[in-house]
This record gives sequence, C-alpha cells and structure tokens, in this order.
Amino acid sequence: MEHKQMFRVGAIDCHEQAVLCKKLDVENQGLPMFRVYPPVPIPTQDYKPEGDVDTDKLKKMAYRYIGNNTVEITQNNFDTFKDDRVGTPKMLLFTEKKGTPIVYRALSTYFSKTLDFGIVRHSDAFLIKKFKITKFPAFVLLKNKEKPKFFKGDSYTY
Repeated sequence: MEHKQMFRVGAIDCHEQAVLCKKLDVENQGLPMFRVYPPVPIPTQDYKPEGDVDTDKLKKMAYRYIGNNTVEITQNNFDTFKDDRVGTPKMLLFTEKKGTPIVYRALSTYFSKTLDFGIVRHSDAFLIKKFKITKFPAFVLLKNKEKPKFFKGDSYTY
C-alpha cells in the first residue's frame, strides 16, 4: 500500500468547533497552536508559539516530511534514468544550488506515477554541454524519442 504525502492546511476555531478540539485533544493546550501530521507511523508534532509565530520554524517542521522521489543525475547514470520506465516522461532540473527545492520534491512525490524527476548539478559539465544549458535554474522535459522541451519562462510556481 502506497502512502501519498500531501500538505493540508486548515484552521480550527475551538469556540465554534469545541467537539473537534476535544477529539484532537487541543482544547486545553493553549492557543494558537499548530499541529503537523507526518506520514504514519510518525507521531504528530505541535508548535505553540510564544509571541509572534516563527514561520521559518513552522515551515521546517512541515518540510521535513515532504517526500523526495528525485534522482541525482550525472553523466554516469543519465542513460539509465532516461531509459528506465519506458513511456514515462522525465523532468530534469539543472541547478547551481545544493539540495533539492521543496517544490520540486513535492512535485516528484505528487506525480510519482506519471513523471520521473531528475536533478542535474551545474558541476556536471557533460550534461550541461549536452543540453546547452546557459542559465540556471533550467528545466528540460524528456518525452520518449521526442526532442527535449525547454521551459522558457522566467519564474515557476506550483
């Protein structure tokens, strides 16, 4: 059984939804309070700000549980990645940054059955040259035997 990881954000007013607050055992916790529900079997995590909400802390709590189905692509494994799961399109992100962007990780999890995600570092001169990458980040879609498709936009969101 596969668990799909998703973010759901909601607000509960314990004055209006007292039964739900009691069921979630938050009615006496002190409010405001944020609860992160990681994938099972990891227990929930609560964040009770003292004063202003530290959004960076809250994001870090939640981001920790975003799946990552991306594959680090290098000259050595490119052909294997490209030829694996015949018929499944491949999205490549060429980047100068360390790590994998949160949105790219989330997309790789959400579309894991229909699209494969790879990440190519700027240090891989062979692939940079092969795809004629001159600007970072760059996105390239590989679909069967078609010519690679390059994302031409200046910004991206999901």
